Amino acid sequence: TCSATVFPGVDIKDADHTSSPVDRGPAQPRITVLKPGAAAVFDIAYDIDSSGKSLTSPTDILVTPPNETHTVDLKWPAGAKPVKGSYVGVQVYPTHNK
Repeated sequence: TCSATVFPGVDIKDADHTSSPVDRGPAQPRITVLKPGAAAVFDIAYDIDSSGKSLTSPTDILVTPPNETHTVDLKWPAGAKPVKGSYVGVQVYPTHNK
């Protein structure tokens, strides 16, 4: 059993191969207790672009788990709605139990 009380490090990689760091949301981290084999998750929030003029083309989410130094490369979800504007308004929230 272990616990974490932090935000993951998150960057979004775009189709042009640049990456943008994601700011922390306003939530306070809470203790996430994980038993062997359990998983923790985090949330990303952003405004959805309904104009069809999104300035972004995300391809990957680069995640540095709490207390780690290596990054995990996750594919941007295929069904995710387009991000409004740029990545400036995207926020990550603390880890929590699944």
